[in-house]
Amino acid sequence: MLLLKTVMLETDWVLRSLYRFDRIRIADALMATIALPTVQCEDLNSVIKAIGWMRNGLDFADALHLASAKPAGTFATFDGELAKRAAKVTDIPIIQL
Repeated sequence: MLLLKTVMLETDWVLRSLYRFDRIRIADALMATIALPTVQCEDLNSVIKAIGWMRNGLDFADALHLASAKPAGTFATFDGELAKRAAKVTDIPIIQL
């Protein structure tokens, strides 16, 4: 079964918004899901990196977008706070728009 990154984003939103899970519990749930033997996760390396950054305080959606930007060589955002936090966790050049 292919697990898309967009499904991971929606899962995070539901667990956080509806069920009030904290970020560590969500990270544990996401890691357990991608570790299932029948699951093939889209862009696994980016998802794992994003989950790690989420554990350290980044919003999962922001972390996943940042991790997925690596092949592009830069990451652009309108969010000044995200730009500051992103610069602390990655070597990807950050552009604040």
